[in-house]
Amino acid sequence: MRSLIRSLPAPIRAALTKHPSPEDVASVVNGTSVGVFVTALNALLYAAGAFDGEGLSFLVLWLGAVLAMCVTLARMSARAAGRMVTRVSPRAARRLVLTSVVLALPWAALAIHVVGFHGGGEPLVVLLICIGMLAGGAFMLHRTFVAALAFMATILAAVIFSFHFGGWDHAWTVTAYFAAYGIFLAYFAYSSGETARRHDTSVAALSRAVDDLRKAHENNFLLANIDDTTGLPNRKAFKARLREAAARYRQDGVGFSVLLLDLDRFKNVNDLFGHGVGDELLAEIARRLRDNLSEHDVVARLGGDEFAVILAEVRDEPTIQVIAGRLMQALRQPARLAGRQVHPGASIGAVICPADATDPVELLQKADLGLNRAKEDGRGACVKFDDQLRERLIANDRVEAGLRAALRDDLIHVQYQPKMALSDGGLLGAEALVRWQTPEGYMVPPDCFLPVAAERGLLPTLSRRIAEAVAGDILSWRDAALAPGKIALNIHPDDLKSPELLMETVGMFEARGIDGRDLVLEITEGCLIGRGTDMVSMVLDTLAERGYELSLDDFGTGHASLSHLKKIPVAEVKIDRSFIAGIEVRRDDRAIVAAIAEIARGMGIRSVAEGVENAAQRDILKGMGIDVGQGYLWARPMDAPEFARYLGGRTAAVMQAAP
Repeated sequence: MRSLIRSLPAPIRAALTKHPSPEDVASVVNGTSVGVFVTALNALLYAAGAFDGEGLSFLVLWLGAVLAMCVTLARMSARAAGRMVTRVSPRAARRLVLTSVVLALPWAALAIHVVGFHGGGEPLVVLLICIGMLAGGAFMLHRTFVAALAFMATILAAVIFSFHFGGWDHAWTVTAYFAAYGIFLAYFAYSSGETARRHDTSVAALSRAVDDLRKAHENNFLLANIDDTTGLPNRKAFKARLREAAARYRQDGVGFSVLLLDLDRFKNVNDLFGHGVGDELLAEIARRLRDNLSEHDVVARLGGDEFAVILAEVRDEPTIQVIAGRLMQALRQPARLAGRQVHPGASIGAVICPADATDPVELLQKADLGLNRAKEDGRGACVKFDDQLRERLIANDRVEAGLRAALRDDLIHVQYQPKMALSDGGLLGAEALVRWQTPEGYMVPPDCFLPVAAERGLLPTLSRRIAEAVAGDILSWRDAALAPGKIALNIHPDDLKSPELLMETVGMFEARGIDGRDLVLEITEGCLIGRGTDMVSMVLDTLAERGYELSLDDFGTGHASLSHLKKIPVAEVKIDRSFIAGIEVRRDDRAIVAAIAEIARGMGIRSVAEGVENAAQRDILKGMGIDVGQGYLWARPMDAPEFARYLGGRTAAVMQAAP
């Protein structure tokens, strides 16, 4: 048999050897119930029409066999329909062919009995029934070509044999007809099966494409809305949920509360143990927050070490304090990460909708004020927005409005205070100081408006305005052949949290021919601690590599200044004026300044004393080895034209003193 198949043309050989797929078998199983029903119906109709004729015993036996076979196949089909077919074994394929032959045998037997042996029954009716069963079998079994051939061959062989065995006059005509009919049905079964399989392939490909598209959509959603480190919703997703909560309040009147959480000393974890442990801590914090909140509440990571929570249907401060206390207690528990024990903690700011605000932006702004107050008050507490913070907000609103008007009306300007070498009194440079003078002549202190500018989004505009003014002044002095030394430009902590804007400003300087030979970049410890400072060290390293000296301002007032000296490329430290003011009378101030001078000398960096107001202070500082002084002893801050005259006067004095 195999040698015969191998001798056939390739297309026919491929059709005869094609193994049925699970989909092919499932199609046959699903169609078996209909085939069985049609078989039983045809048998009953034929028996009813031939009941009064001859051969009653054969008819009864034949009908019983057909009905028994139909019942058996129906039960087998029902059992098979409940199973998922994932693989078709060769044995199962052979059983399918055998079943097809069994299904065809009653009609083959009927043809042989009526036509071949001239038994009871009408040959024309039998012939018509066989033709119909051939077509029905080819249709039902078209997905399994070999089974369809077995079914048709059984009936065709019986009909052709019967006509020849029975001695019918048109036996060869019937043979030719049935052979042609059989070939047509075989071609129909084969082409229909191939079409069905191609359809399966197309549907499977479409299903995979739809599945891939769904997965891509889910991945895009996760990338856009889920924080990788914690698995929590990110800032974008949280703001969307907050807008939804505000919309529900406007529709249904159901209030809620918002908490902003900031981890205490998280940067120390990153600095001491690395960002890997920091990420593990963030994931652990996220788990603790979820475990201690209701499933109806929303918890998200806004970025860095800042988290946010929407407390659904919580509208009173006592409940907020209970929940906040539970959260802080959970977060204070030590965490064992990478073999190290870490002690986290958090500060919380809270706000209630609608008591404090209903607008999402305003809710976040007021919760942030509460968070800032909590951190100012010593951390590890929950502060709800209240009347005192409301007054601060109103005051900040006034400052913001005035600052916007000052930027519009060009009331922001820069003054310069000289920095002098204590060894010989030579001019080393100057610090650029921002000034805001109201139309009424009142000077607004920088400590008053810079935090508001950072909070209200005005800092990028203000910083760029200052930088452009300094650049213009340096170019003017250069054109006048004046030598101001290096100008110290103050960098606000928020400038470093938006490094792309800072680097644009640096690019602006360099495009005008101003670089590290003209500028010193002055930072404070606030640039190195707090929220959003993870990338600061990298930015500072980049600036140092481009030739800019870094000056650490207010040195000695922060709790981690010494550790910062080891991690950032500082060229000088500025000793805070609070230590200089008491240096003549307070032994502890003198000890602190002397220690800073020794540290700077040991690390090979400059030391600068701020707020030097008299010669006695200068002499003490000089004796301690402080390198540079800045203060009213030499000059008050002055506008650019006045500073140009100051530079001109010093140049003239130097020329007169020269031999």
